[in-house]
Amino acid sequence: MLKNASFRHGQQGVVLFLALVVLVAMLLSGLALFRSVDSGVLVAGNIAMQKSATRQGDQGTEAAVTWLAANVAGAVIFDNASGYVANGLNDVPGSTQTWATWWDGYVVTHPPTTLAADSATGNTVSYLIQRLCRAAGAPYTSGVECLGPPEASGTGSSKGGGVVALNRASSVYYRITSRIVGPRNTVSFVQTIVSI
Repeated sequence: MLKNASFRHGQQGVVLFLALVVLVAMLLSGLALFRSVDSGVLVAGNIAMQKSATRQGDQGTEAAVTWLAANVAGAVIFDNASGYVANGLNDVPGSTQTWATWWDGYVVTHPPTTLAADSATGNTVSYLIQRLCRAAGAPYTSGVECLGPPEASGTGSSKGGGVVALNRASSVYYRITSRIVGPRNTVSFVQTIVSI
């Protein structure tokens, strides 16, 4: 009996202390795992929102192309209008600007066209059409330089011993910039160049 009593007297609760330390470590690792999974779900949700917004940029592009096709034969295409800039060749962000900063400053003087908000996604699409010309007015006239694809002309010019067909541009490039704003502060830009 005396031997057993001395054995109990020698225990100091070390195992209990180690068990508590292990329990606290397991609790902390469980909390870290929970936070990691939670953060992963948030990141995946944000990426899905961004991709949804980018996909809806096509609506802005389609609406802009429809507007261009309806107005390309009229004089409205030669001057600035709501959502349209006739001399937008050099209107791009500076070297220290982001597209979001540029857009916020640019639309103060050149208001974009805004489509109705999509009820399924909550995204709102705004677009701006910029004709890639240096000045307003009819393209390829005096002082109105424009960018466009070279197209073969039916007329020619003589040069030396043979006739050489000259290339001239007959259509103009238009830059369509769509800005999509959605839930969770999602902002996306889609840009397209079209030739009409």
